[in-house]
Amino acid sequence: MSQRTPLRSIAVVLAAVTLLGGAWLYRHRGAGGDGDAQRGSDPALLLDRIWVDSRPEKYTDYTNVMLAISDAPLGVFQKASAYQATTELFEYKRREARFLVHFPQTGKKREVKYRITECKDLPPFDLCLDFSQNPWGGPRRYYGMADPDKERTELGALRHMLEQRLQPSWQGSGSVPR
Repeated sequence: MSQRTPLRSIAVVLAAVTLLGGAWLYRHRGAGGDGDAQRGSDPALLLDRIWVDSRPEKYTDYTNVMLAISDAPLGVFQKASAYQATTELFEYKRREARFLVHFPQTGKKREVKYRITECKDLPPFDLCLDFSQNPWGGPRRYYGMADPDKERTELGALRHMLEQRLQPSWQGSGSVPR
């Protein structure tokens, strides 16, 4: 079996996941842009947005990713390459520019300050998220996209995969697990 076959299968799966992620974004964030997102200074921009620390160049490069959803106070941190992934779910409270995070598996709790600004450090990303310290132990700077349509196009598959990791934790129960 050639090495290209698994990569082709991954591409097909990612394309399908992109469509599903795009549908979720359209339903939950609407078709229009977000005026506050264009300014890049609203602390609420932390939620419902994919945040990555880098753009991998090789299959073995690791990328740290964070997603915190507003539908339930849950999020996910992930460090992954094409071949290996480590994921940890968290519960959160957001108070202005403070992020209180609880990791149920380990019981670890962290409170960190964060700042979101416009930046052009890693195109096509146009927002920077800087933590005073990373509650998960990863990098302190992440990159995101202000425009939900652009995010849907560029990162829809990644969003869907992360949401699937969160889904069993809170959907169907009517409440967030404590």
